[in-house]
Amino acid sequence: MAEFVDNSTQSYYNHREALQTAFKSEELSNCLRIEISYDSDRNLLEIIDNANGMELDELTRAIVLDSPPPVRSGRCEYGMGLKTAACWFGSTWTIRTTKLGSQRELMARIHIPDLIDRQSENIRVEVKEADAADHFTAITIEGLYKPIRGRTPGRIREQLGSMYREDLRSGEVEILWNAAPVSYAEPSILTETLDGGITNVWRKDINFNVDWMDETLPVVGWIGLRTPGNQRDAGFVLLRRGRVVVGGPGEGFKPAEVFGQGNTFRSQRLIGELHLDDWPVTQAKDAFDWSGGLEDAFVDRLKSICRDYMDKAEGHREKTHKLSESDLILTSEPSQSVFKDKRFSAAIAEELRFPDPPKSDAQERADSELLKGASIGPVQYVLDIGAEEWIFRLHWQDQLSDAHWMQVNYPQDNIIDLFLNLAHPFFRPYLGRKDSLELLQKVVIALALAEKMARQTSQNGLVSPSDFRVYMNKVLRRAAEIQEVNGV
Repeated sequence: MAEFVDNSTQSYYNHREALQTAFKSEELSNCLRIEISYDSDRNLLEIIDNANGMELDELTRAIVLDSPPPVRSGRCEYGMGLKTAACWFGSTWTIRTTKLGSQRELMARIHIPDLIDRQSENIRVEVKEADAADHFTAITIEGLYKPIRGRTPGRIREQLGSMYREDLRSGEVEILWNAAPVSYAEPSILTETLDGGITNVWRKDINFNVDWMDETLPVVGWIGLRTPGNQRDAGFVLLRRGRVVVGGPGEGFKPAEVFGQGNTFRSQRLIGELHLDDWPVTQAKDAFDWSGGLEDAFVDRLKSICRDYMDKAEGHREKTHKLSESDLILTSEPSQSVFKDKRFSAAIAEELRFPDPPKSDAQERADSELLKGASIGPVQYVLDIGAEEWIFRLHWQDQLSDAHWMQVNYPQDNIIDLFLNLAHPFFRPYLGRKDSLELLQKVVIALALAEKMARQTSQNGLVSPSDFRVYMNKVLRRAAEIQEVNGV
């Protein structure tokens, strides 16, 4: 998709002055407008722009392979983009275009199977009259090999916003996906108030060179710390000629020398935009050509420049997460009062002296059936561990008040039934609070998963309390890291 936008934006930048004059006399738009739409019923993709348009020589270059433009200092330099991208999407595509100041509209239709059958490279171009004030290019691709479904439209829109953030910021370019404007959400930068009321914003401009072979390659941009931290949206983006080449949502450039390994605070907070306009890229323009040790040289320079921001990212803690000793003491008071109550200590001592006898298998099954009959659900959690699937079924009920707060049954080795008793006194303070219920569900599922893991690794079928605690810690930590990455 980016190849089409590259062509449209470069056409605009090559003829900016003439187009801005033309926009002033037009009612529909005062900027470059790129409309991308997908018709799922017809499986048809269309890209229309109001850039400068093309004459015959330019159209010929656009549809003939290995025909680079005369000026290669912009986003279009290899002469492969449009035709390669169109052929990747589908075997049949049409281009209609008219150039500003021209009085003719050109149309070419390319059907790859037909060209192969005829063993011909000749493409017919139809010509008709047009108004000299008209200027546009419309590309229509039919019968896409991979229909655009599910979450793909949302990802395309998000990626376009990130990739062309510089164009969108300028106000000179507007991109629409299925009639909805594409946008880019600027990150929130960490700001601190220092002693004396001085405000410190953790964002700084950078400008350095990397010496490589016989060249000096410049890097210009900025680095910063985002708040709150977010694994998915952190990392650097590397731009070339105003367009993101590397980086974006979930794909930030994160060399381990700068960001560390795993879910470090640096990997959640450190961000930046680095312009590498003169650096070599691959022909597809989706990566930089790091051959010859160029990436290592780049990362070494980057690490030295980012050192203070790396240290700050690791040392900073969000104020909303910081608890003081007085907070901990204050929140412990309800539990402290229970522990000090003689009735509580007497009840615990009695449980130790007279423990409940173990239930028979028949009684366990009867209790389970009684709980199922009174319960709502289940909500099912499926965990694929490779060799098999573990299925956790969460039920809840508020009819049997004398039932345990939580009960776990194993109807099959890989199926775990969990029953929550919402009529239990423990749950009463939390029933009206969605966030509390969400937390309780997470803890309950983590408890059941930790117990299952401890059972699975036990040598004698008995669960060691220490094993249970270790697995509980691992489950909670890993789940939290993944949620952080996903921005949940």
